[in-house]
Amino acid sequence: MSVSRVAAAVIQQVEEELDEEEKETLVFLCRDLAPDLPSADVRELLRALNDRDQLTLAALSELLYRVKRFDLLKRILKTERATVEANLIRNPRLVSDYRVLMAELGEDMDKSDVTSFSFLLTDYMGRGKKAVDKSFLAVVIELEKLNLVAPDQLDLLEKCLKNIHRIDLKKKVQKYRQAALGASNFQPNYVNAVQASLPNLSLLEPLSCQEQSLLRLPFRSWDSP
Repeated sequence: MSVSRVAAAVIQQVEEELDEEEKETLVFLCRDLAPDLPSADVRELLRALNDRDQLTLAALSELLYRVKRFDLLKRILKTERATVEANLIRNPRLVSDYRVLMAELGEDMDKSDVTSFSFLLTDYMGRGKKAVDKSFLAVVIELEKLNLVAPDQLDLLEKCLKNIHRIDLKKKVQKYRQAALGASNFQPNYVNAVQASLPNLSLLEPLSCQEQSLLRLPFRSWDSP
């Protein structure tokens, strides 16, 4: 069964209407869908997803809903917010709950929150990894690279939110974790930033020692029993 592709003109229209912050959020939301395109711009990303039959009008509607561009839902995609919300309840979602949570946290934090949050991480990120003047989502990506934040690894995030006195956001993270405990397939599509930077490998192309260390996997020879 063929998947209905999104017209290039629609992708271009959407890309032109989004501001830089919305574009950053949309790309972040799609990191697990196109791990081989970690630094793609919105147009390149959406085109790639379209070529891979991952971008339908319903999927694009979900992305616009997540960045709260309800006006574009109506004007470009000819659908309503309530319709998208109903579809998200009935059908599988394109974006993981983890990515949605991170995007919502970033939206709820002002510049001073992000500055304080980033400062608390200097003890963990090491020299040359200072998150100065970065957005919250950019900081999260750096934490993912260091395996300090993941869908099932949010203790550090909670600790920092508590220390910057954003207990409301800490509670939002706790609510996500409680919901995730009851999920039978916990975030199966998550790909961290280090994995996204590695080439696509088959079983005939084993990981190098350096790549295994990046993923924090114990080295094992492929010839050993």
